[in-house]
Amino acid sequence: MSLSTKDQKMRNLKQSLCVEDFLRQVFLVPLTGENLNELLNLTQDFAPKFKEHKFILEFTKCKNESNLIDEIRYEFNRLFVGPKRPKAEPYESVYFDYQTMFGAKTMQVRSFYESSGLKLEDAQLDKFPDDFIGYELQYLYFLSFSALKAEDEAKFNEILRKKAEFIATHPSQWFSKFAARCDEHANLDVWKSFGGFLNLYLNSEIDALKRALKDPEIFKNLKE
Repeated sequence: MSLSTKDQKMRNLKQSLCVEDFLRQVFLVPLTGENLNELLNLTQDFAPKFKEHKFILEFTKCKNESNLIDEIRYEFNRLFVGPKRPKAEPYESVYFDYQTMFGAKTMQVRSFYESSGLKLEDAQLDKFPDDFIGYELQYLYFLSFSALKAEDEAKFNEILRKKAEFIATHPSQWFSKFAARCDEHANLDVWKSFGGFLNLYLNSEIDALKRALKDPEIFKNLKE
């Protein structure tokens, strides 16, 4: 690929990496005053459409409204954790396998992780199944990071194609349903706008992968 084309692909992938890093940490790292700045620093490298999204603008208010961190954390638990049944369950299987966890989708996701040499530790599995949204976002982050470190164009494209295959068969099949539940059940503006941000990321990533792989039909073909 030409230098300019390669540079553009790398820039796009670095921006994807930043958004994926932010999103995975939203679900994997409890929000505190100590890690707030680390999260917000990631947004400095976001493309304008992400940086200016209402979800990020609302999230940024935590810098000046310390009580908002507790409110965000409380509603995070109500929406995604419990103790009552979560309003927006963050597990792929729930949206397909008769509303239960550890279903067929869980095993399919696990096979993707294993094909990339990844395996969740037993301590992690005790908390969440493989198709927990935090783990799926972490896998997307891992694939972006791996592509950026690829030694040649063939390996770069191989990793991007795997990322496209994973998105086509998993996130694109349920992220929008999860986002809709967030929109329906959230009370705080930050969580009311989260679903839109997640959909924006997913649709942007699909478009970016189509361009990078020069295959506008790739997602249609992978689903068939």
